[in-house]
Amino acid sequence: MLDEVQTGLYRTGKFLAAHHFDGVRSDMVALAKALSGGLVPTGALLMTDETYASVYTSLKRSIVHTSTFSENSLSMRAGLATLDVLESESLGPRAISMGSLLRSRLLEALSGYEMVKGVVGLGLMNGIEFSPGRMRLRVPFEAFRQIHPGMFGQVVVMRLFRDHGILTQICGNHFMVLKAAPPLVITHRQLEQFVEAVRDVVEQLHSSPSFWTEPLGLARRAINV
Repeated sequence: MLDEVQTGLYRTGKFLAAHHFDGVRSDMVALAKALSGGLVPTGALLMTDETYASVYTSLKRSIVHTSTFSENSLSMRAGLATLDVLESESLGPRAISMGSLLRSRLLEALSGYEMVKGVVGLGLMNGIEFSPGRMRLRVPFEAFRQIHPGMFGQVVVMRLFRDHGILTQICGNHFMVLKAAPPLVITHRQLEQFVEAVRDVVEQLHSSPSFWTEPLGLARRAINV
């Protein structure tokens, strides 16, 4: 079974992320999140004919998987409309080209900063990976980590939102990776604005003491409350 809740629907440039890899086949695929274009919560479970027949083998078993809200007409219509837009506007190929541009621009803008380990991704699902750096930056970084392992990433998120109006998040299973997953319809101008905003925040963490001292002050006050 493939979990394509985040990676499916052309996020990585292919309809499913699994389509990037030869020989990957599945009996079931879970889809959600972008399936309704963000309008309403929507999910779908794709399965092979063989799998479907093994579960729903008779009229008696036709209700084996039901729930109060599973058959939601609005969600299904939104899902069908979203699939039409994804296909008619060729957002898959666009995600591939814009993702390649985003990674190259981020690498160009961030290559001189020691705490930036790299930029990786497929299509418009990308990550900017950070590392502690040399001793001068490692000391405040370790102070952040003592408070919480994800604090450094959250401060980067805070700075991007507060200073540039850009909402991002860190990876839930890797606190040193900042997600760079803009909408599939991102324009070239918006892409450049994002790159410049990230570069500005990375410059601050390398050169501005307030990047480190302000959050530490907030943490101390929170602990004392």
